[in-house]
Amino acid sequence: AQVALVEVLVEIKEYVRIILKRGWIIVLLAVITAASAVVFSKLQRPVYRATLYLNTIPMRLDWSVQQTIKNMMRNYGRQITSDQTLGRVNDLLQLDMPPDMLRPDVSVDPIESDLLIQIAVDSYDPMLAKEIADTAADVFVTDITQRMLDQDQRDRVDVFVSDYARPGALFKPKWKVNGLAGAVLGGLLGLLVIFYLEWLEA
Repeated sequence: AQVALVEVLVEIKEYVRIILKRGWIIVLLAVITAASAVVFSKLQRPVYRATLYLNTIPMRLDWSVQQTIKNMMRNYGRQITSDQTLGRVNDLLQLDMPPDMLRPDVSVDPIESDLLIQIAVDSYDPMLAKEIADTAADVFVTDITQRMLDQDQRDRVDVFVSDYARPGALFKPKWKVNGLAGAVLGGLLGLLVIFYLEWLEA
């Protein structure tokens, strides 16, 4: 066992020697790939994401009603991205973007545990992302509120905006993440290169 341990330590010492000897190759490749990733990211057109949340609160808080609401939330999501809702968003904002063009930029995710619906909108313009998210929420809330008037008051669901979206924050490209990934990739490539060079010399 001691002999095996000594052999392992010798191997580790040899690997350290090789890395210290040609470490500059690892550093160089890491810097080159990181810089390339950052430059590539900076050349991409930035996309901004605006996000808001809708509350879906039942008038009755018993378990059966809450379960029904959770099941309905997925349907609510489809309604928000429907041709009818997005068509009205387009008309109100005068976007000249039909629903099929607008839909890929709008994502809706129910958060059933919190009775929330998240609406996220991507755009090259941070203010436009906010306006689309806010308008889509307003159109949906108006529609659902009107429909609830036909329901018994005890069975109604109060749907309202928690907070309107802020101007879109940078969503992509994430140049810091890309730069770090490039550095890691370059470092791994550098390791392969130096061990290949050692193998050639041997």
